[in-house]
Amino acid sequence: MSKITGLFLVAAAILLLGGAAALRAQVSASDQTALRTQYAKKVLIFRKSYRTLDRLEVNSDGRVAGDPQPGFWSMDGACQVKDLDFGKDRVTVKCAKLWANVKDDGRLHYFPASAALKGKSDYPQNIDVVFRVANAELSASDFKGRMDQIFLRDGESLLGATPAPIAAYIQKMTIEPDFDPTGTKAFDGTPPKAISTPSPDLSREAALVGQAGKEDFVALVDDKGKASVMGFTHILQYGLEETTMEAVKTWKFEPAMKDGKPVPVRMALEIEYKRPNPK
Repeated sequence: MSKITGLFLVAAAILLLGGAAALRAQVSASDQTALRTQYAKKVLIFRKSYRTLDRLEVNSDGRVAGDPQPGFWSMDGACQVKDLDFGKDRVTVKCAKLWANVKDDGRLHYFPASAALKGKSDYPQNIDVVFRVANAELSASDFKGRMDQIFLRDGESLLGATPAPIAAYIQKMTIEPDFDPTGTKAFDGTPPKAISTPSPDLSREAALVGQAGKEDFVALVDDKGKASVMGFTHILQYGLEETTMEAVKTWKFEPAMKDGKPVPVRMALEIEYKRPNPK
């Protein structure tokens, strides 16, 4: 090998090494190690859920790029970090999507979407959360601040940012009908009478995994006969809480009556979801 060729190879190597260093220059090596240690295998809960997305782009000011469709809390509310990738102008948090399940102990448990789907669907089983980085170096503490804009912080109450179905379920409102929607006084008037209570179809996700059964909930029927879900006493998951809430909004009742006047009451109701007949 000639001296000129050798010098050329050395120069090329220096350029390549310099370029590689530049690709990682936004986050120092020590901070990369610290962040991987902090987030590896960690379960993260989104402040908002994003349905069917496998990539979430977050601008340097914390705004989520695009206009993602809101998801279901049980399907799109959590993920587990697999790895962090540090690039020239971005940090990518590579995650496995998790699905939530409320067990008999009343606590939320998570399992991988891949375990539920078992190859039945093209529903995304992973999601990359991509944080765009400006020219300035990004420290570990700065990056954590970015993460806290998208995910709940450690120790932050789940009820503070969680969609209504989780909050309602955890609060477990009593199911006895009563006159005071926020109290426990027994209702001794004439209860509401259903006029129209159409049953909704299974959500797409529930149909994919074959979920069916009864969704039990507490509804408030106001003095105009309009209903709304106040809380769940038995939930089926897979988006059926949201489906139930939207359906109940369309239900119509003759309002409850007491002392000759229509009054609001809270009452226990249910929707039975049936598996579609195979064709």
